[in-house]
Amino acid sequence: MSLKHYRLWTILVFTVLLVVISAPTVNGITPTNHPIQIAQATEEPSEQVSQATLDYLLTDVTEPTQQPSVTRTAIVETYALATWQWGETGGQTVLELTDETWQVIVSGGGAVDAATLVSFGVPADIAEQLMAQDTSGD
Repeated sequence: MSLKHYRLWTILVFTVLLVVISAPTVNGITPTNHPIQIAQATEEPSEQVSQATLDYLLTDVTEPTQQPSVTRTAIVETYALATWQWGETGGQTVLELTDETWQVIVSGGGAVDAATLVSFGVPADIAEQLMAQDTSGD
């Protein structure tokens, strides 16, 4: 086999591998745009909340100099409060479980209180429970 044929063969093999790897299948069936929901079905709710928070924080960041980390999560029914640290900055993200996916309601630097949670649509009793869980995690 000549060097030219070897290079073409290598390109073909890597292209096929790339296509196979980038199109995940379950039992031979390729899901249609549901990779997050598939991953969420196998993760703990706190892991799902952490991942949704990190995904949101990194949405518009192409090359972060530091990676954010979720340090604490509080979950009550379909609402969650994630506390995160990113370098010298910290903050909290409020999420709601909608169609089996955690969606960010609001996220920002600093801490929130129960009244702030209620102002973003979290029921008052759930807001109080989230705050109690959050402070007990300190």
